[in-house]
Amino acid sequence: MGRAARWRDVALAAALCALGELELFGHEKYNAKPVWPGPVWINAVLIVALTIPFAWRRRRPLPAVLTIFAVMTASTLILGGSEAATIFIVLVAAAFSGAAFSRHLVIVIVAALIASLAHGVNDPSSEGLADLTWTYGLIALAVLIGRAVWVRQHRIGSLEDDVASAEERHARELAAATAAERAAIARELHDIVSHAVSVIVIQAQVGSRALPADHEIAAESLNAIETSARTAMTELRHLLTLLSSEDEPATVTPMASLGQVDELLDQCRAAGMTVDADIDQMLAPLPPVADLAAYRLIQEALTNTMRHAPGATAHIRIRRHDDTVEVLAQDNGGGIRAGANLPAGSGRGLIGMRERLALAGGHLVEATHSATGFRVHALIPAAERQQPAPERAL
Repeated sequence: MGRAARWRDVALAAALCALGELELFGHEKYNAKPVWPGPVWINAVLIVALTIPFAWRRRRPLPAVLTIFAVMTASTLILGGSEAATIFIVLVAAAFSGAAFSRHLVIVIVAALIASLAHGVNDPSSEGLADLTWTYGLIALAVLIGRAVWVRQHRIGSLEDDVASAEERHARELAAATAAERAAIARELHDIVSHAVSVIVIQAQVGSRALPADHEIAAESLNAIETSARTAMTELRHLLTLLSSEDEPATVTPMASLGQVDELLDQCRAAGMTVDADIDQMLAPLPPVADLAAYRLIQEALTNTMRHAPGATAHIRIRRHDDTVEVLAQDNGGGIRAGANLPAGSGRGLIGMRERLALAGGHLVEATHSATGFRVHALIPAAERQQPAPERAL
């Protein structure tokens, strides 16, 4: 319960108390009789006892409402029925509060009926059944409105719980998807690094065997390079096995790159997809991570088109702008009507794109999926990211 609601309850209790005291000390009368029968000081205390429980009608609804009805019944039996407007407002407000904030609706209704019956029987100004009918009608209306509020509040609470559960579940799925993508990227990084290290090993072997026999120092140096490179590869495999969620054997195979895009497009066309390609022929060699990220982005975009928009026409554009490579992949939606239900995806594709691009120093400019088609636009640095030069040991 919010602080504002608590203060509203306190304000309601204070307002009803002030109204009752005003009627009492203002000597209000009904049919020439005081609306508050009995001694003034007793009624002053009685008004406080009748209204103060409204201050905790949300925190302790059943005790608060039963206290009000009990005080009202006791005062009516001892002092007689009161014709004060405060009494009727308190009766209706208590019935509403009990129905709106308490689970024990039957107890609230029974207590309200008892209090109203005691008041009607002991009120000398009561006109019998007509007044009771009127009173019970007000109570019934207050209970119905209060119960409607109770149902609405619990429905909102249930929806909020559902939303919280859905957000928590989505967060877990996102974390799992991110972990899986990072594991896949780790395996692909293994291909990149191990390929480079393998080349170093081969070069070291060739150099060691090509040198004349009298160049012992050079030969030892080359042997040291070979040994260090082999050790690095072994440690790298162990490290990536720990990072990966799957115990897959590491293999040294050529990695995917933009040089294989034509093969990828031919495979899509063979599967029945219409693909238009606009690829800059002056891309020049890219850093391995950037090359792989660009290829995987195009691959994911084409896969998304085949899966979610069969029959769509895809367009691929790869352009070199100074030190940046622009990659654009989009389709026309395959003629899906506006408002049609689009197949729901897991979202892992976009997660993978962002992870790969971030690893290469690039970013997604746009990634949208609608009835008009799928569109992804990315920028990737075409040069190696500069690393700080190591300091020479003094």
